[in-house]
Amino acid sequence: MHFSIPETENLQDKDGSYYQGYHVHINGNHHCTLRYKQLRHLHDQLKKLFSHDTIPEFPSKKLLPLTTLQLEERRLYLEKYLQSIALDHRISSSTFFHAFLRMAQNETHLSSDDQKIIHIRITLPGEEVISIPVTPIQETSSVIKKVAQHVGLPEELADYFALFIQDANEFNQYCLVRRLLNYESPFLAVKLSGESASLVMRKSYWDSIYDDELLKCPIGTKLVYNQFRDDHKRYWIQPNEQQLISLKRLIDQDKQHEVMKLARQIRFYGGVNFLPCITDFPTAGTPVSIHALNKELVFCYPDLTERSFRVTRMRSWRITTIVQVKHITHNSNVDHPKLELSFEYLLSKDRLQWITVDSAQVIFLSLCLQSMVEELMRKQQDGGGGSSFPQLADEVIQKLTFLGKHGNLLCISESTGKTRISKDPVKKSLGLKESIRVRFRNGRNHSFEEARIENHAFEDIRDEDL
Repeated sequence: MHFSIPETENLQDKDGSYYQGYHVHINGNHHCTLRYKQLRHLHDQLKKLFSHDTIPEFPSKKLLPLTTLQLEERRLYLEKYLQSIALDHRISSSTFFHAFLRMAQNETHLSSDDQKIIHIRITLPGEEVISIPVTPIQETSSVIKKVAQHVGLPEELADYFALFIQDANEFNQYCLVRRLLNYESPFLAVKLSGESASLVMRKSYWDSIYDDELLKCPIGTKLVYNQFRDDHKRYWIQPNEQQLISLKRLIDQDKQHEVMKLARQIRFYGGVNFLPCITDFPTAGTPVSIHALNKELVFCYPDLTERSFRVTRMRSWRITTIVQVKHITHNSNVDHPKLELSFEYLLSKDRLQWITVDSAQVIFLSLCLQSMVEELMRKQQDGGGGSSFPQLADEVIQKLTFLGKHGNLLCISESTGKTRISKDPVKKSLGLKESIRVRFRNGRNHSFEEARIENHAFEDIRDEDL
């Protein structure tokens, strides 16, 4: 999760007093607005669940009203706190933390009238649009299971799919914006993304070997086949002349399994196509189109040349937020932040180089890299017997609460059920370590450490991989 608090707002409480609201963004999108005391309550709940030694220090409370400079300092430290707890995979993947974030999102964006059953429209592969009854607070995984039930897909195969926000760019081209995760409501996600945004269901994995599981089921076969047809129509894949001839023959004969067997041999199958952007490789200001595939990013240049960057040779990557500072007020000190993604790549045995991408889809691109590494590390862990997490005791679950902005306490266990949480010392969180860097155009930097996601899949690289 990429947390930021780019701005604050002076809000009025029920008693007429004023408080500072912190606008929390996750993966580049405004997720919720929280008070200091709500985040402090979250900190106290985390200390009940995890070892005190592994929970970062929380910004201290001040007795006197904060000055403008102190408010800015608190904003930065609260941002750093959220970034720090997100580094701990036990916390960021726990159903407790996801439930907290969903409840915060609901409190921020829903009214008391928004509790009734509503219908959301979801586009399936093949461009079929279905309407699914949900509650506005329903989490992503639950909605995916409802979609699976609606189309007749066995529940055990639902995890092979994910929900994405899609939108049209300025050229009215289909574009994936981001993948929805379980800390958010699909209803709110699409509502907050703008009038032209919609929900689409697609495969959630990179390695096409997982197609085999879906191809055992008629509905699964239909979904992966239709997604292939969709991507073919959008020129997201690039079959050669001979493959085009074979594809036409097999499609005309409706031999779906044969089509999917051929699909794995086609360039860019199973990947994500990004909008044109700018990179500094090989030189600054170079236009490029990027394809994210299984274990690699492929840069396609205007002269039709390509360059592949394998994820196992990326030692780390970072997201840099660049903001133009106009002035500091009690509400905000930034305007229109711009994001850059850079990755440190092993070009040759003794040469590491940072490569930067300037794109409107930086967060999505970073999350794609992260999910590639997670899938790779998960395969390695599964081969070694995996890991186990002890079940949290009922008496602990019943004590977990969410503090509302007006001081009301809500039981969080109703949203989570039994949370699986480990109290073991922090281990590699699927090979990832993250921090955030912010650079200001006027030269001012805050002192937090540079954004870097350490890729431990890099540690397994061998000479034959070079």
